[in-house]
Amino acid sequence: MVMREERRQETRERLLQAAARAFARRGYSNCTVADISREAGMSQGALYVHFRDKEELFLTMIAREHGQGADKAREALAKAPYLQGIFSILESCIRDVGFPVDHALWTDILAVAARDEAVRKAFMESDALMRAVFCELLHKAAAAGEIASDLDIEAVALWLYALVDGLIARTAIDADFNFARFAPVFVRLVRNALRPAVPAGADESPAR
Repeated sequence: MVMREERRQETRERLLQAAARAFARRGYSNCTVADISREAGMSQGALYVHFRDKEELFLTMIAREHGQGADKAREALAKAPYLQGIFSILESCIRDVGFPVDHALWTDILAVAARDEAVRKAFMESDALMRAVFCELLHKAAAAGEIASDLDIEAVALWLYALVDGLIARTAIDADFNFARFAPVFVRLVRNALRPAVPAGADESPAR
């Protein structure tokens, strides 16, 4: 029974990876179940044993990606400084979106969610769960005095993830964009936007 479940999970993983490659190459709208099963090296019938259709595969990928984001935030909740954990999450998401999703596929996911109501609904539900954990991390950073305590935390989370989505799209479409080169500017801008107000009369040194 244990081995059967392991094989089932391995097959599902193989199908998810194959679907991610096919979606990234052809786009969700142009990709068929036949394309995915061919990419996975198995029959369409075998695919249907594990997933209802290509939409379920697509939504599973989205939920997994958001789940990975939530896991990163939970890890950062366990240790201070929390602001460092926040930057680590943001930079990690930009550099390496997640597995099996890549930059091109994440950009397509956003485009499909903007047009397809079912995908948009599922995307927003798992996005909300991920951001809820990230908001916990922001609240901890505020309580520790690492970021301004008067910020609207939910708004901050939305702005930061929107910024990340934009940089993921830039990475996908611009072969000359090197995030590592621009990361210090990114960190400085975000740090300046979040930092606590300097008390009157205190020395305000330039942010690094």
